[in-house]
Amino acid sequence: MTIQQAIERFVRKRKTEATDRTIRGYRSRLEQFNKWTRQQGIETIGELTAWHIDEYDMSLRDDDAAPTTIKGRMSTLNVFLDYCANIGAVDEDVSESVDVPNLTKKQEQNQERLAEEDALAALEFFRNSRAYFGQPMHAFLELAWHTGARVGTLKGLDLGDYNSEEQYVEFVHRPSTGTPLKNKHEGERLVGLADPVCEALDIYIDRERWEKRDNHGREPFFCTRQGRPSFTTLRAYSYQATQPCLWTDCPHGRRRDSCEWTERIHCSKCPSSRSPHRIRTGSITWQLNQGLDIEIVAERVNASPSTIRQHYDQATGEEEFEKRRRAAETALDISDDTEEEQE
Repeated sequence: MTIQQAIERFVRKRKTEATDRTIRGYRSRLEQFNKWTRQQGIETIGELTAWHIDEYDMSLRDDDAAPTTIKGRMSTLNVFLDYCANIGAVDEDVSESVDVPNLTKKQEQNQERLAEEDALAALEFFRNSRAYFGQPMHAFLELAWHTGARVGTLKGLDLGDYNSEEQYVEFVHRPSTGTPLKNKHEGERLVGLADPVCEALDIYIDRERWEKRDNHGREPFFCTRQGRPSFTTLRAYSYQATQPCLWTDCPHGRRRDSCEWTERIHCSKCPSSRSPHRIRTGSITWQLNQGLDIEIVAERVNASPSTIRQHYDQATGEEEFEKRRRAAETALDISDDTEEEQE
Protein backbone atom coordinates (compact mmCIF):
# COMPACT_ATOMS: atom_id res chain seq x y z
CA MET A 1 0.00 0.00 0.00
CA THR A 2 1.37 3.40 -0.96
CA ILE A 3 1.52 6.15 1.60
CA GLN A 4 -1.11 8.06 -0.38
CA GLN A 5 -3.45 5.04 -0.26
CA ALA A 6 -2.87 4.73 3.49
CA ILE A 7 -3.73 8.41 3.95
CA GLU A 8 -6.96 8.02 1.96
CA ARG A 9 -7.92 4.95 4.00
CA PHE A 10 -7.19 6.80 7.25
CA VAL A 11 -9.24 9.82 6.16
CA ARG A 12 -12.24 7.65 5.22
CA LYS A 13 -12.06 6.00 8.63
CA ARG A 14 -11.95 9.32 10.51
CA LYS A 15 -14.80 10.93 8.58
CA THR A 16 -17.38 9.25 10.81
CA GLU A 17 -15.98 10.86 13.98
CA ALA A 18 -14.51 14.22 12.94
CA THR A 19 -15.78 17.42 11.34
CA ASP A 20 -14.99 18.33 7.75
CA ARG A 21 -12.56 21.01 8.87
CA THR A 22 -10.69 18.53 11.09
CA ILE A 23 -10.49 16.11 8.17
CA ARG A 24 -9.12 18.85 5.94
CA GLY A 25 -6.50 19.57 8.58
CA TYR A 26 -5.50 15.89 8.73
CA ARG A 27 -5.26 15.70 4.97
CA SER A 28 -3.23 18.91 4.63
CA ARG A 29 -0.66 17.90 7.25
CA LEU A 30 -0.35 14.34 5.96
CA GLU A 31 0.07 15.55 2.38
CA GLN A 32 3.14 17.45 3.58
CA PHE A 33 4.50 14.22 5.03
CA ASN A 34 3.66 12.35 1.83
CA LYS A 35 5.50 14.97 -0.23
CA TRP A 36 8.56 14.56 1.98
CA THR A 37 8.53 10.74 1.67
CA ARG A 38 8.39 10.98 -2.13
CA GLN A 39 11.45 13.24 -2.04
CA GLN A 40 13.20 10.54 0.00
CA GLY A 41 12.26 7.83 -2.50
CA ILE A 42 9.91 6.05 -0.07
CA GLU A 43 7.08 4.47 -2.04
CA THR A 44 5.09 2.22 0.32
CA ILE A 45 3.86 2.61 3.86
CA GLY A 46 5.67 -0.57 4.90
CA GLU A 47 9.07 0.95 4.09
CA LEU A 48 8.78 3.51 6.90
CA THR A 49 11.12 3.10 9.85
CA ALA A 50 11.70 4.97 13.07
CA TRP A 51 14.73 6.55 11.41
CA HIS A 52 12.50 8.05 8.68
CA ILE A 53 10.17 9.55 11.27
CA ASP A 54 13.07 11.15 13.12
CA GLU A 55 14.46 12.47 9.82
CA TYR A 56 11.10 14.06 9.00
CA ASP A 57 11.01 15.67 12.44
CA MET A 58 14.52 17.04 11.92
CA SER A 59 13.59 18.39 8.47
CA LEU A 60 10.81 20.47 10.05
CA ARG A 61 13.23 21.88 12.60
CA ASP A 62 15.87 22.58 9.93
CA ASP A 63 13.25 24.56 7.98
CA ASP A 64 12.67 26.69 11.11
CA ALA A 65 9.02 25.67 11.31
CA ALA A 66 7.13 27.25 14.19
CA PRO A 67 6.91 25.08 17.34
CA THR A 68 3.12 24.90 16.97
CA THR A 69 3.53 23.77 13.34
CA ILE A 70 5.90 21.00 14.35
CA LYS A 71 3.57 19.87 17.12
CA GLY A 72 0.55 19.91 14.79
CA ARG A 73 2.22 17.87 12.07
CA MET A 74 3.78 15.36 14.44
CA SER A 75 0.53 14.95 16.39
CA THR A 76 -1.36 14.16 13.19
CA LEU A 77 1.41 11.83 12.05
CA ASN A 78 1.21 10.05 15.40
CA VAL A 79 -2.54 9.43 15.02
CA PHE A 80 -2.06 8.31 11.42
CA LEU A 81 0.75 5.85 12.20
CA ASP A 82 -1.15 4.47 15.20
CA TYR A 83 -3.95 3.64 12.79
CA CYS A 84 -1.50 2.09 10.34
CA ALA A 85 0.03 -0.02 13.10
CA ASN A 86 -3.42 -1.21 14.20
CA ILE A 87 -4.16 -2.54 10.72
CA GLY A 88 -0.68 -4.08 10.34
CA ALA A 89 0.58 -1.64 7.70
CA VAL A 90 3.62 -0.56 9.75
CA ASP A 91 5.52 -1.98 12.69
CA GLU A 92 4.47 -0.75 16.11
CA ASP A 93 7.91 0.71 16.78
CA VAL A 94 7.32 3.14 13.89
CA SER A 95 4.22 4.65 15.45
CA GLU A 96 5.85 4.64 18.88
CA SER A 97 8.84 6.59 17.52
CA VAL A 98 6.85 9.76 16.83
CA ASP A 99 8.08 12.51 19.12
CA VAL A 100 5.29 15.03 19.72
CA PRO A 101 6.94 18.03 21.39
CA ASN A 102 5.68 19.45 24.66
CA LEU A 103 5.41 23.20 24.29
CA THR A 104 5.40 25.88 26.93
CA LYS A 105 2.27 28.00 27.35
CA LYS A 106 4.05 30.87 25.61
CA GLN A 107 4.94 28.64 22.63
CA GLU A 108 1.39 27.29 22.44
CA GLN A 109 -0.10 30.75 22.23
CA ASN A 110 0.05 32.90 19.14
CA GLN A 111 0.40 36.46 20.39
CA GLU A 112 -1.32 38.00 17.36
CA ARG A 113 -4.65 38.44 19.11
CA LEU A 114 -6.92 41.35 18.32
CA ALA A 115 -5.99 43.64 21.18
CA GLU A 116 -8.79 45.03 23.33
CA GLU A 117 -7.94 48.65 22.52
CA ASP A 118 -8.00 47.92 18.77
CA ALA A 119 -11.28 46.00 18.97
CA LEU A 120 -12.99 48.73 20.98
CA ALA A 121 -11.60 51.42 18.66
CA ALA A 122 -12.91 49.53 15.64
CA LEU A 123 -16.35 49.06 17.18
CA GLU A 124 -16.55 52.71 18.21
CA PHE A 125 -15.68 53.72 14.65
CA PHE A 126 -18.33 51.49 13.10
CA ARG A 127 -21.01 52.53 15.59
CA ASN A 128 -20.42 56.22 14.85
CA SER A 129 -20.04 55.89 11.09
CA ARG A 130 -22.98 56.65 8.81
CA ALA A 131 -21.24 54.89 5.92
CA TYR A 132 -20.06 51.72 7.66
CA PHE A 133 -22.65 51.14 10.39
CA GLY A 134 -24.42 47.83 9.83
CA GLN A 135 -22.25 46.70 6.94
CA PRO A 136 -21.47 42.97 6.84
CA MET A 137 -17.95 43.41 8.18
CA HIS A 138 -19.32 45.53 11.07
CA ALA A 139 -21.97 42.92 11.91
CA PHE A 140 -19.35 40.20 11.73
CA LEU A 141 -16.99 42.03 14.10
CA GLU A 142 -19.78 42.72 16.60
CA LEU A 143 -20.80 39.06 16.74
CA ALA A 144 -17.27 37.63 16.62
CA TRP A 145 -16.00 39.92 19.38
CA HIS A 146 -18.96 39.66 21.75
CA THR A 147 -19.53 35.91 21.40
CA GLY A 148 -15.95 34.71 20.87
CA ALA A 149 -17.38 32.16 18.44
CA ARG A 150 -15.37 30.21 15.89
CA VAL A 151 -15.70 31.28 12.27
CA GLY A 152 -17.39 27.99 11.37
CA THR A 153 -19.96 28.60 14.10
CA LEU A 154 -20.73 32.06 12.70
CA LYS A 155 -20.92 30.66 9.18
CA GLY A 156 -23.62 28.20 10.26
CA LEU A 157 -25.78 30.85 11.93
CA ASP A 158 -29.28 31.20 10.44
CA LEU A 159 -31.45 34.30 10.47
CA GLY A 160 -33.88 32.59 12.83
CA ASP A 161 -31.07 31.86 15.29
CA TYR A 162 -30.90 35.55 16.17
CA ASN A 163 -33.50 36.88 18.60
CA SER A 164 -33.50 40.68 18.55
CA GLU A 165 -36.13 41.14 21.27
CA GLU A 166 -34.54 38.74 23.75
CA GLN A 167 -31.06 39.77 22.60
CA TYR A 168 -29.28 36.47 22.02
CA VAL A 169 -28.01 34.17 19.31
CA GLU A 170 -28.40 30.41 19.33
CA PHE A 171 -25.68 28.22 17.87
CA VAL A 172 -27.02 24.91 16.54
CA HIS A 173 -25.25 21.77 15.26
CA ARG A 174 -26.66 21.01 11.78
CA PRO A 175 -24.31 18.51 10.10
CA SER A 176 -26.92 17.15 7.69
CA THR A 177 -27.25 20.54 6.02
CA GLY A 178 -23.60 21.47 5.90
CA THR A 179 -22.97 23.48 9.10
CA PRO A 180 -21.67 21.25 11.91
CA LEU A 181 -20.29 22.68 15.13
CA LYS A 182 -16.75 21.72 16.11
CA ASN A 183 -17.92 20.01 19.30
CA LYS A 184 -21.17 18.79 17.72
CA HIS A 185 -24.21 18.86 20.05
CA GLU A 186 -22.00 19.83 22.97
CA GLY A 187 -21.31 23.06 21.10
CA GLU A 188 -24.97 24.12 21.01
CA ARG A 189 -25.66 27.13 23.22
CA LEU A 190 -27.37 30.49 23.67
CA VAL A 191 -25.15 33.56 23.95
CA GLY A 192 -26.52 36.88 25.15
CA LEU A 193 -25.83 40.16 23.34
CA ALA A 194 -25.72 43.78 24.50
CA ASP A 195 -27.89 46.62 23.17
CA PRO A 196 -25.28 48.15 20.82
CA VAL A 197 -24.58 44.74 19.27
CA CYS A 198 -28.24 44.12 18.54
CA GLU A 199 -28.67 47.62 17.12
CA ALA A 200 -25.90 46.93 14.62
CA LEU A 201 -27.26 43.48 13.74
CA ASP A 202 -30.78 44.86 13.24
CA ILE A 203 -29.53 47.50 10.79
CA TYR A 204 -27.45 44.88 8.98
CA ILE A 205 -30.54 42.68 8.54
CA ASP A 206 -32.79 45.54 7.44
CA ARG A 207 -30.38 47.29 5.12
CA GLU A 208 -27.45 45.10 4.09
CA ARG A 209 -28.40 41.43 4.22
CA TRP A 210 -29.33 39.66 0.98
CA GLU A 211 -32.67 37.81 1.04
CA LYS A 212 -31.32 34.47 -0.15
CA ARG A 213 -31.43 30.83 0.87
CA ASP A 214 -28.60 28.34 0.82
CA ASN A 215 -28.54 25.02 -1.05
CA HIS A 216 -30.54 23.40 1.75
CA GLY A 217 -33.29 26.00 1.77
CA ARG A 218 -32.06 27.66 4.96
CA GLU A 219 -31.79 31.42 5.48
CA PRO A 220 -28.20 32.24 6.48
CA PHE A 221 -27.68 35.10 8.91
CA PHE A 222 -24.59 36.19 7.02
CA CYS A 223 -25.86 36.08 3.49
CA THR A 224 -24.33 37.15 0.17
CA ARG A 225 -25.76 37.39 -3.31
CA GLN A 226 -24.92 33.68 -3.71
CA GLY A 227 -26.38 32.61 -0.36
CA ARG A 228 -24.38 31.33 2.62
CA PRO A 229 -20.89 32.88 2.51
CA SER A 230 -17.70 30.89 2.18
CA PHE A 231 -14.99 30.84 4.83
CA THR A 232 -12.97 33.08 2.50
CA THR A 233 -15.71 35.73 2.55
CA LEU A 234 -15.99 35.68 6.34
CA ARG A 235 -12.23 35.94 6.71
CA ALA A 236 -12.31 38.96 4.40
CA TYR A 237 -14.91 40.59 6.69
CA SER A 238 -12.54 39.93 9.59
CA TYR A 239 -9.43 41.30 7.89
CA GLN A 240 -11.20 44.41 6.57
CA ALA A 241 -12.95 45.22 9.86
CA THR A 242 -9.70 45.13 11.84
CA GLN A 243 -7.55 47.37 9.63
CA PRO A 244 -6.62 50.30 11.88
CA CYS A 245 -6.48 52.78 8.98
CA LEU A 246 -10.28 52.87 9.25
CA TRP A 247 -10.10 54.84 12.52
CA THR A 248 -6.51 56.14 12.78
CA ASP A 249 -3.39 56.82 10.74
CA CYS A 250 -1.92 53.79 9.01
CA PRO A 251 0.82 52.33 11.26
CA HIS A 252 2.67 51.22 8.11
CA GLY A 253 2.99 54.64 6.49
CA ARG A 254 0.47 54.01 3.69
CA ARG A 255 -2.48 55.99 2.39
CA ARG A 256 -5.78 54.14 2.65
CA ASP A 257 -7.17 55.50 -0.61
CA SER A 258 -4.25 54.07 -2.58
CA CYS A 259 -3.33 50.98 -0.53
CA GLU A 260 -3.99 47.62 -2.17
CA TRP A 261 -4.28 45.99 1.27
CA THR A 262 -7.71 47.59 1.64
CA GLU A 263 -8.97 45.55 -1.32
CA ARG A 264 -10.81 42.37 -0.47
CA ILE A 265 -8.41 40.06 -2.32
CA HIS A 266 -5.38 41.58 -0.59
CA CYS A 267 -6.75 42.52 2.85
CA SER A 268 -5.09 39.55 4.57
CA LYS A 269 -1.68 41.00 3.64
CA CYS A 270 -2.10 43.96 5.97
CA PRO A 271 0.20 43.28 8.95
CA SER A 272 -2.31 44.89 11.33
CA SER A 273 -5.43 43.05 10.17
CA ARG A 274 -6.59 40.03 12.17
CA SER A 275 -8.15 36.70 11.22
CA PRO A 276 -11.34 35.38 12.86
CA HIS A 277 -9.28 33.16 15.16
CA ARG A 278 -7.31 36.18 16.40
CA ILE A 279 -10.60 37.95 17.12
CA ARG A 280 -11.71 34.89 19.10
CA THR A 281 -8.46 34.89 21.07
CA GLY A 282 -8.74 38.60 21.81
CA SER A 283 -12.38 38.25 22.75
CA ILE A 284 -11.74 35.47 25.24
CA THR A 285 -8.91 37.45 26.85
CA TRP A 286 -11.14 40.54 26.99
CA GLN A 287 -14.06 38.66 28.55
CA LEU A 288 -11.77 37.31 31.26
CA ASN A 289 -10.26 40.76 31.82
CA GLN A 290 -13.78 42.13 32.25
CA GLY A 291 -14.13 39.91 35.29
CA LEU A 292 -16.27 37.10 33.87
CA ASP A 293 -15.63 33.78 35.59
CA ILE A 294 -13.66 31.40 33.41
CA GLU A 295 -16.46 28.83 33.64
CA ILE A 296 -18.94 31.34 32.19
CA VAL A 297 -16.53 32.32 29.42
CA ALA A 298 -15.99 28.64 28.65
CA GLU A 299 -19.73 28.16 28.17
CA ARG A 300 -20.02 31.26 25.97
CA VAL A 301 -17.17 30.33 23.63
CA ASN A 302 -17.54 26.53 23.83
CA ALA A 303 -14.08 25.67 25.09
CA SER A 304 -12.94 23.96 28.28
CA PRO A 305 -11.38 26.11 31.02
CA SER A 306 -8.10 24.21 30.62
CA THR A 307 -8.05 24.93 26.88
CA ILE A 308 -8.74 28.59 27.53
CA ARG A 309 -5.91 28.80 30.05
CA GLN A 310 -3.47 27.08 27.70
CA HIS A 311 -4.33 28.59 24.33
CA TYR A 312 -6.52 31.66 24.63
CA ASP A 313 -5.96 33.65 27.80
CA GLN A 314 -3.23 36.03 26.68
CA ALA A 315 -3.57 38.63 29.40
CA THR A 316 -0.50 40.74 30.06
CA GLY A 317 1.06 40.97 33.51
CA GLU A 318 -0.78 44.24 34.10
CA GLU A 319 -4.09 42.73 32.97
CA GLU A 320 -3.56 39.74 35.26
CA PHE A 321 -2.93 42.12 38.15
CA GLU A 322 -6.15 44.05 37.42
CA LYS A 323 -8.13 40.79 37.36
CA ARG A 324 -6.69 39.71 40.71
CA ARG A 325 -7.34 43.13 42.21
CA ARG A 326 -10.98 43.19 41.09
CA ALA A 327 -11.50 39.65 42.38
CA ALA A 328 -9.88 40.52 45.71
CA GLU A 329 -11.91 43.72 46.08
CA THR A 330 -15.10 41.75 45.59
CA ALA A 331 -14.17 38.78 47.76
CA LEU A 332 -12.61 40.77 50.58
CA ASP A 333 -15.10 43.65 50.70
CA ILE A 334 -16.62 43.62 54.23
CA SER A 335 -18.35 46.99 54.05
CA ASP A 336 -21.84 45.50 53.72
CA ASP A 337 -21.30 43.17 56.68
CA THR A 338 -19.96 46.03 58.76
CA GLU A 339 -22.97 48.22 57.98
CA GLU A 340 -25.37 45.39 58.92
CA GLU A 341 -23.58 44.93 62.26
CA GLN A 342 -23.83 48.66 62.98
CA GLU A 343 -27.54 48.64 62.21
